[in-house]
Amino acid sequence: MGIHGRALWVLAAVVGAVSSTACGSDDGDGSCEPAVLEGSPSFGADGTATLTGKGTLPDGVPDGLQLQTAVQQGNASIGVFPDDLFGEKNIVCGKTFQYTVHKLEAGTYRLQFLAFDPNDESTDPKFEGEAPADFTIADGQTLTQDTVFQLTTD
Repeated sequence: MGIHGRALWVLAAVVGAVSSTACGSDDGDGSCEPAVLEGSPSFGADGTATLTGKGTLPDGVPDGLQLQTAVQQGNASIGVFPDDLFGEKNIVCGKTFQYTVHKLEAGTYRLQFLAFDPNDESTDPKFEGEAPADFTIADGQTLTQDTVFQLTTD
């Protein structure tokens, strides 16, 4: 992962940890809703392509963690900066979540996820994973692709 990608992940994790609660979409009866992640790969992203779909997390990723997506192109990864930075729709609740990554430039990427403990001061993710395969997207294209993520290790 590149230093710039790691820096954006850390920034998003710190801001998200400050703004998140254990299960932000809890409606008071103990239930919660699956996470909905929407954003772009950086502050100044100006691509015209959009990736959207449903992600399925690997077994063992518990509810209550703060979830973030990233895109990897070659050896460089960059976190997807959320549109709703202070929202609470980024909390893991169940194995599935919805994602939309807009402002992608045309190219070949691999979708990734990171899960952070919002109650921990550490900026290191508790879980990391990636899609089993790359996707290729063209300028102006909206690609719908569901992903079953696999855990990765450094």
